[in-house]
Formats: sequence, C-alpha cells, structure tokens
Amino acid sequence: MKTFDLTYFGVINITQLEKDYRTNTIYSSKALNLDINFENESIDEEQALEINHILNNISAIDEENRKQINKDFKKKGETRDYITFYLEELFEEELQEIIDYNDKSISKEKQLLNKLILIRVGLYPDNATGYSVVFDYSIEIEGEPCNQLLVVKTDIKGKLDHITWES
Repeated sequence: MKTFDLTYFGVINITQLEKDYRTNTIYSSKALNLDINFENESIDEEQALEINHILNNISAIDEENRKQINKDFKKKGETRDYITFYLEELFEEELQEIIDYNDKSISKEKQLLNKLILIRVGLYPDNATGYSVVFDYSIEIEGEPCNQLLVVKTDIKGKLDHITWES
C-alpha cells in the first residue's frame, strides 16, 4: 500500500484507487467543488504530484483560464455565444441584478464576462481524451450558479486544450 497526501482530499492509497473522490472548499468567497476521477486502479507518485500541483495552483490556473476566456470572447468563440445567451434569454430585470446597467464605461457583455465564477475543478489524470482537468465557470442568478457552464479544459499541466459551453 502506497499512500499520498493530496491537497483538499487528504491521504489516499494510490495503489488501490476509488473511481472518484469529491470534496468542497471555498474559493474567492464562493463554494468550489473538487473531484478527481480515475479510470485505472492505481497511479504512480509522479501522477499524484501532478494532481497536487493542479490543486495547489488553482488560483494561478484560474487567472490564466480567464485570459484564455477573454481571448476566446474577442475571437467570437464559444465564450461569446455563452455571454450572448444570457443577454438574449434573461429579462432586463434579471440582468440588472447581475450587472450595472448604468455603467456605460464597460459593455454589458464584458460586465457579464467579469461575473463568471469558478464552481468546479474536475481532474481526470488517466483520461485518454487529451485533456485532464476541467474548470467549470458559471454566472450566478439570484445567488445560485446557473446550469449553463463555460468549460475550460486543460492538460494536466494546466495548458489550454479548448473552451466549450455545456449545460
């Protein structure tokens, strides 16, 4: 039995893994769900260190993700569609609870973009899909994250794979 102490999750046996591990924490004054999902029954210490690196650097990766989200918005990618969805689907009264309609110095789109909150980080360290970490972003409506997610998928080092919109 070989154990490893994972940030947020505590000590796990890396030679007899469960299929998934879940926990919650507070990040930027909001609830953040964390999960690690394994396809294999074991990982080596190097993989455990990579997982810990992601967990210990959520803030820095989130900052980089937001840069990528802004780039995607400017390129009229999935992020633009995601933000446009809110502007088209929400009533003006609902939008006014989220953004400042009186602030003419910043567009409504940019204000909504700035309201994105990180609600989940999911790790898939032995996944063969090309991405290993999923960052789910949402906008709060009436104090609750919406089920429409802007999802940033990265490799285990935190390098962007792609951005998508999921519900």
